[in-house]
Formats: sequence, C-alpha cells, structure tokens
Amino acid sequence: MAVFDLYAASCSTSGTDTIGQGKSSQSSNSWWDYVELGGKYYPDMDGLAALESGMKTWANWVDNNIDRSKTRVFFQAISPTHYNPNEWNVGKTTVMTTKNCYDETAPISGTTYPGAYPEQMRVVDMVIREMRNPAYLLDITMLSALRKDGHPSIYSGEMSPLKRATDPNRADCCHWCLPGLPDTWNELFYTALFY
Repeated sequence: MAVFDLYAASCSTSGTDTIGQGKSSQSSNSWWDYVELGGKYYPDMDGLAALESGMKTWANWVDNNIDRSKTRVFFQAISPTHYNPNEWNVGKTTVMTTKNCYDETAPISGTTYPGAYPEQMRVVDMVIREMRNPAYLLDITMLSALRKDGHPSIYSGEMSPLKRATDPNRADCCHWCLPGLPDTWNELFYTALFY
C-alpha cells in the first residue's frame, strides 16, 4: 500500500495561502524558493503550474513503478486554510471583527462551503483522472473547509485577543487541533482501506 499526502494549501510566514499566487512568502530566495523543471531552475514559479508539474511527475512515477495488483495507492487531498473570513461569510451583511479564523467556535453550517472551490483541487482532480490507474482520492478538502473552528488560532502566543483577531500574521489558521479533524481523516482512510 502507498499513501501520498500533498499539503498544497501551505502556510507561509505572511499568514496567507501562497500556492497558486506565484509569489514567494520570503523576501530573499532560499533553496526552497526554486522549482527544477527539465534541468532548469525557476524562482517563484507560478504555484498552480508548479503543483501541476509535481502532480504529473508523481502520477507518472506511480503509473510506471507501482504494481497495482499488489499495491493500493491513496492520495489525500488538500487541507484548506481559513485566513479569509470573507470565504465563509459570503452573502452576510454583518460586520466582521476578525481577519482570520481567530475565535471561531463552530463549524460552517450546512453541507457546502460558501467560498470558492480551491484551484489546487482542480489540478489534483485533473491529474488523478488522467492516470492510467488512478489513485484513490481521499477528498478531505470540502469536509475540512467547513471546519473553520478546528485551528489552534486562539493559542497563538502571548498577545491580546484583538491583535490575534486583526493581524493575519498572528493566528494559526492552517494547522489543526488534536484531537480533532485529522482524526476524522484517519477514520475515513481506515474505512477506505478495510471496507
């Protein structure tokens, strides 16, 4: 069995989701700011293009090297961030007092996320569909998007609640509390694996 997890909706030092924006979150280029493609190195490559290239490289390797009669391949989808409350307050007229997930105490009600479907998931969906032997996609993205309350944002250091609520660099809206949502991902994986 092979399990792959791509953390494409990455946390940056600026507290924003940087994949797909084509910009580095750091002021100086470090070795991780470059993407190698065909023997050439590209600084600050477009995030979605880099994701697609990496996903296709992975998919090609899986198709050519994994004996699917002996091995099941699972791919865990993207874990979303919750830095922008406009995503889950679509259509509401209330004034927002926070610029991130700080002090969120309840999941989004309903079964659909009011914000946009992540562009990264469109890339993941496309690449997996194009595989000769597609991996089993553990799609946790929408389930996780509904859990704006599951981040450790209220535990982000020794600062005032106002500072954590209004400074997008301070609240941790990309990692998850344990126990919590990652346990649900494990239960879904366990079910897909054994049932």
